[in-house]
Amino acid sequence: MRLAIVHYHLRRGGVTRVIANALEALGDEGREAVVLSSTDSEEPLPCKVVVVPELAYCESASMEAVDGLYREMLKAAEDALGGTPDLWHIHNHGLGKNVNFPPVLKRLLDEGHRALLQIHDFSEDGRPGNYTRQLQPFADGIFDGYDQSLYPLAPQVAYAVLNGRDRSILERAGIPPARIHWLPNAVTVPELEASPRPSESGKPLILYPTRGIRRKNLGEVLLLSQLHPEVRFGTTLAPKNPQWFKYYDGWTRLSRELGLGVEFGLGEQADIRFGDLVASASAMLTTSVGEGFGLAYLEPWLFGKQLCGRDLPDITRDFRDNNIRLADLYEELPVPCSAFASDKLRERYTDSLASTYAAYGRSTGREFLEEAWEAVTSGGQIDFGRLDEVAQAEVIRYTADHPGCMESPLPSLPDQLDHDALQQNAECIRSTYGLPQYGALLRQIYRTVMETPTEELQGLSADAVLREFLDTRRFNLLRT
Repeated sequence: MRLAIVHYHLRRGGVTRVIANALEALGDEGREAVVLSSTDSEEPLPCKVVVVPELAYCESASMEAVDGLYREMLKAAEDALGGTPDLWHIHNHGLGKNVNFPPVLKRLLDEGHRALLQIHDFSEDGRPGNYTRQLQPFADGIFDGYDQSLYPLAPQVAYAVLNGRDRSILERAGIPPARIHWLPNAVTVPELEASPRPSESGKPLILYPTRGIRRKNLGEVLLLSQLHPEVRFGTTLAPKNPQWFKYYDGWTRLSRELGLGVEFGLGEQADIRFGDLVASASAMLTTSVGEGFGLAYLEPWLFGKQLCGRDLPDITRDFRDNNIRLADLYEELPVPCSAFASDKLRERYTDSLASTYAAYGRSTGREFLEEAWEAVTSGGQIDFGRLDEVAQAEVIRYTADHPGCMESPLPSLPDQLDHDALQQNAECIRSTYGLPQYGALLRQIYRTVMETPTEELQGLSADAVLREFLDTRRFNLLRT
């Protein structure tokens, strides 16, 4: 099979790692493929990589650019493969990173090509800038066929998604279930050089291996530290994007001010290896309010560590369905609305919700906004993870002044965690999410797409997907 894999760039990590794992899992078939991208790969890949500069991120739309990108992609693939690709495996086709790409995809499909569209991220999911940037050329009449370009429908077009949540969203939006394939990321962990570091305080370490961006919800780490003075908590990396610096710096200042047992940026200290941190940790933590695949729920077990913290059922449901035990997670951390300035948060919440809808071209009425607020503050409480940083800091200060006002959602750490799950979870993860299983699943998806008849291209209403993501139950201030 002549296979062409397409992504905008091949920078280290992220989708590049997914592509590298897929090629390794495919074995000989992977070595015969070609990867098209605007850059050379920063990670070693076992097949040809052809640079197509026109695949780079692009916000300027024109039919001339579409014609050029189409020609260059097709030529690059045919030259590398010795003929027209039998299948195009395309990553994040409609994310709005290159506004000329969806019309190129439509042209390929109109001409009878087969494609697997692997979606890692949705522009409808908290990326209004990407969404409107992608929509605008169609609204301006530069391109036509918006629905067929963004969510093409035909037997020869299949979708691959990371989790059951995304699959359900696409199904409810109208894509036939047989054309949507669950393709979770392969999970592998490197052999770590490790030397446990003794604790100066004598307290066990609960490690949160994360980069401190906003949706990782570092305020909750401070609150847990307040509720569990018998342990110390540590994070690994500071954010890279300057837009998150003010939030991260605010948490480091508040932690110092209140004398909390939280150590930030442990992974950035020159004399500490990641393996040392893992070996030193009694358990690992997550407090994130938004994930894609959910690697953070799987990796700890392969490192031989229990996991505790916040549950995201839309993500972890797949793992539990595969017999992975996650007993030490909580779905909510309820706090009384009296612990923060709720009237001010209410105003920020409804303003932000209205702004989010407006950014997607949707209007909201006062009654709609008030109903959304009432739904998240039922019974005079709200989940700590739904607060913004201002309200979270108010809650942390309140609990400092009122010891015993809140119960911890965690067991007494770390000795009461679910130790029995360690071996079982590690075995389940290896047998379900390993490279051999990934390769077998990917081959089956390829066969399914290759064996279907080709039909005239139609399109799903892209607005139907947007409506799914704009459900107010998904709205979170830490993701705005």
